[in-house]
Amino acid sequence: MTTINFKSDKTGAQEIAEGSDQRLNVSSRTDSRRYYMSRDFSDAYSAVWDDASSAANDEIFYLKNTDANGRALVVSAIGLNSEQACSFKLHLVTGTVASGTTVTPVCLNRQTVKAAAATCEEAAGTALTGLTSAGVVDHASVTVDGHEEFRLDDTLRLGQEDAISIEYEQGTTGRTWGVVFFYYED
Repeated sequence: MTTINFKSDKTGAQEIAEGSDQRLNVSSRTDSRRYYMSRDFSDAYSAVWDDASSAANDEIFYLKNTDANGRALVVSAIGLNSEQACSFKLHLVTGTVASGTTVTPVCLNRQTVKAAAATCEEAAGTALTGLTSAGVVDHASVTVDGHEEFRLDDTLRLGQEDAISIEYEQGTTGRTWGVVFFYYED
């Protein structure tokens, strides 16, 4: 091993590292943040819904950050599927969700499984009620038997007790299904 001396860009102190071939062995952080939160902390999740009879203006999915330690719930992406040509809206919401079916998010690190600090509900035949939109985040249109995404790229951050819902905005009554990918971060 070769000793490498360098100045810390945070503290200005002289630091020493061991490397090989006159270089420091490092890896770049080119993977998504969700990857590192899954690998390092088991804090990356997916939550799926499947509603056999979504109708226009139905709230079909709900996700709320219930983490009591002040961590942000970061939504990476949301996949949307529909048997019918339709449009979806992603809302920030307030209120207490009612008439839903509980969804248990799946921890994506299967070596060290943790439960998500979240409330998650799907419509599963009956639209979710009790929610009020506090703002629309995104819109998406899906073709017949198509797939689309809310491409959030880790930008939607929900604080403690913040929540989102997905609305089946317009379309013929039919099956919708999809997935929300999220992780927690301090």
